[in-house]
Amino acid sequence: MNWLAKVVQDEPDEFVHAKLVKYGIGSHHGPRAYLTFSKKRISFKVDLGFEDTFIQGYVDGAPEGTHRISGLIVSYSDRTNEFADLNMPLLWKKSGGKGPPTYKAKLNEIAPLQDIKQLVQNEGPTTFFLLSMSPSAAGTPWKMTTKTSFPKAPKGAEEGQTKVKAPVFCKGALANTPDIMEFILRETLPDLWEKIDQKTKKVEILHTIVIESIEIPEDPNLSFAEKRKMAKRTARLLRKVVIDDKEFTSEYEFVA
Repeated sequence: MNWLAKVVQDEPDEFVHAKLVKYGIGSHHGPRAYLTFSKKRISFKVDLGFEDTFIQGYVDGAPEGTHRISGLIVSYSDRTNEFADLNMPLLWKKSGGKGPPTYKAKLNEIAPLQDIKQLVQNEGPTTFFLLSMSPSAAGTPWKMTTKTSFPKAPKGAEEGQTKVKAPVFCKGALANTPDIMEFILRETLPDLWEKIDQKTKKVEILHTIVIESIEIPEDPNLSFAEKRKMAKRTARLLRKVVIDDKEFTSEYEFVA
């Protein structure tokens, strides 16, 4: 389940916690999703934070056979052994520096859909799949592209304020089937999915994340990086959803 959907459903977990580590006290732009619906396709443009939903939607519904897959897997913990038994071999590179180590594996190959499914099942709170995929044979509308570098953190946001430019981090199209439509709506609109019908043409989902306080562990044996990683944040998620011409706003308090 997408981490934002977990917040909406009052089920914050370690995935939600990991997404909040980068935020300090104050208001911040959160992930956005722009969806458009036609009879045969679901088109999407989303920010970092929603890409996992559409990667899962792709592997769940794409046609069987081989697919072109390229991109990057980034992990902030050493998970090389967890990926070692996959049919898709990965060459990991560890990078260091002042901060914690980062593990990266590049992908650029043609692989069976089943192997790609096994790959993305190895999700983790600090693991990111930055993947672009399309069927090897003709398979429209199935296609998605994801950038392989993380976007710069935007400046602080006023409550309810959102950017004007459409998301560009991850975009593409999936087939508009009942199963895929239900999955995408449950992941992106767990509070409003019943508002969507066959006449709906577009949806815009915008978030502001407000960090109210940060509880930092007092253990003197912990490093600064460890304290930052373990700190709990009391927060609010402000949602603004526009379904065609109708606007819905909501607010969710949570701790993670």
